[in-house]
Amino acid sequence: MTPSRIAQTTLILQALSEGDPTASEELLPIVYDELRLLAAYFLKNERVGHTLQPTALVHEAYLKLVNQDKVAWEGKTHFLAIAARQMRRILVDHARAKMSQKRGGGSSERIPLEEVLVFSHDSPEDILALEDSLQKLENLDERQAQLVELRFYGGMSVGQAAEYLGISKRTAELEWKMIRAWFRKEFNRE
Repeated sequence: MTPSRIAQTTLILQALSEGDPTASEELLPIVYDELRLLAAYFLKNERVGHTLQPTALVHEAYLKLVNQDKVAWEGKTHFLAIAARQMRRILVDHARAKMSQKRGGGSSERIPLEEVLVFSHDSPEDILALEDSLQKLENLDERQAQLVELRFYGGMSVGQAAEYLGISKRTAELEWKMIRAWFRKEFNRE
């Protein structure tokens, strides 16, 4: 993205923060492809025929994002990080709905969380277990929970997540090691 495009995006996000009704229409073409990639990343291991498709996930998350009051968007990276969090919430809500309907069941293809933990997006139990653990981690260390969100749900590299969080890549790498150890301990307990 060119510097002028970055500046344009920042101005649109500021207008959105200030309640400009046309800003959301201007923003969508700029962020749509990246939101679609995020959604595809989240849903890549879902079972075939899953009722929630990437386009629907993008649209639902986008509508929730642009209709928020009192959000001071700091730039495109901030917007995409919050979009990843919103998509996570949508998937968790979807898993809860599945659990309440008793349609869950066996797991299918599993995805690794840095080869420490293995979760299936097809298993509502796995998604809810991850969400519970992530909430526990958030109570212990909010930044570490954000790091998990950005890496696992947002598909960001350690460097990208570090840049968003305003920490050094080395700090993010060290925290990622601690997080993996914490998750290993948490899930061995269960």
